[in-house]
Amino acid sequence: MTLKNKDFLLKESKVFCMFPWIHLNVTPKGDIYPCCSNDYSNSFGNVKENSLSSTFNDEKMKQLRINMLSEEKSDICKFCYNHEQSSPYSFRRYSLDNWGKNFDELVPQTLDDGTVSTFKMKYLDIRFSNICNFKCRTCGSEFSSQWAAEEKSNFNNSLPIIIHADDNKGNLLDEVLTHIDSIDLAYFGGGEPLITEEHYIILEEMIRRGRTDITLRYNTNASNLKYKNYDILNLWKHFKKVDISCSIDHYGERAEYIRHGTDWGKVESNLLMFRKLDYLGFQINTVFSIFNYLTLTEFYSYLQDKNILRPDDYYNSLYLAVNPTYYSAKSLPKILKDQAKQKAEQFIKNKTNGITLNNLIKDAINFADESNTWEENKQTFLMHTNSTDKIRNENFVKIFPELKLLTD
Repeated sequence: MTLKNKDFLLKESKVFCMFPWIHLNVTPKGDIYPCCSNDYSNSFGNVKENSLSSTFNDEKMKQLRINMLSEEKSDICKFCYNHEQSSPYSFRRYSLDNWGKNFDELVPQTLDDGTVSTFKMKYLDIRFSNICNFKCRTCGSEFSSQWAAEEKSNFNNSLPIIIHADDNKGNLLDEVLTHIDSIDLAYFGGGEPLITEEHYIILEEMIRRGRTDITLRYNTNASNLKYKNYDILNLWKHFKKVDISCSIDHYGERAEYIRHGTDWGKVESNLLMFRKLDYLGFQINTVFSIFNYLTLTEFYSYLQDKNILRPDDYYNSLYLAVNPTYYSAKSLPKILKDQAKQKAEQFIKNKTNGITLNNLIKDAINFADESNTWEENKQTFLMHTNSTDKIRNENFVKIFPELKLLTD
């Protein structure tokens, strides 16, 4: 296959991504995707029926590679295309920054039909189950066993509470372990990874093989540091680089409402402890939503006052949530959105926040202003919020008085 110029693909292309050459993502249902940055509406297979190695060169993956090398867009990648309209950052660009170094090794071997003969997993992101101790408002049963239990109890849902990607057969875990020698970054999400047994089996095998040079990266709710006979802090000490991204959308009772299951005192204590460990890379990952836009600056100010966020932090992230649409910040009524924007713009005038934090807020403003969708989402918002409040014995207006207008 005749390749476009390497520099063009890595630096100027609006389509090319390294993930189809180094990675496959698996959801707790077992569905396989080129990466996690999509709407999960069109899987490339399922590990209950297909191995990772066979999926790596199935027709959909081969066509995806051909499209990328031909500078043609693919529907599966529209999440990144859309994200890049309001922000210079995207998961596609993340792949280029981190695995562009593997271009010469992997991309030139692509055949005319899109086949790549050898699957060397460089980036691990496998969600083995939906086991989680939280039920966050912007999540659902596929990624949270607590959500599944709630749905089963209240809506007579026939689906199982706990789902495993490969139905506990072990085939997926066995195949993942064969890639340990090629992995250079292992990302553990959930469910909640720190209470997922396969995660600990993988770490122990990495240690056994001497692959402690693999970078470990986590998306965790920061609530549990011990699981069965495992102590995650003791395991992390074996590795040269461990980065943790703590999923925190607010503090106090707002945090406990948005991410039900949160004990804010316990979580805050863990965050403060993490910041004292010099061998941990630390960041906050916040889902930007209708719940926290109006008080986003208070949230960040609180974390700054506690020294959980620092001006010299190299990277924190603000996930600009599109789904569910009724909880997206785009759905905030314009009158409240304007108030939020004014507060945000005032906040970023403070240069002591640091470049990273101020850039996140600028991206958030741009994202929220892309469209105003309150009228089309109002009824769905009220239905879901009121229904969940009733089940959980919570009160939206009491926790978010600044958003009372949403219920009028």
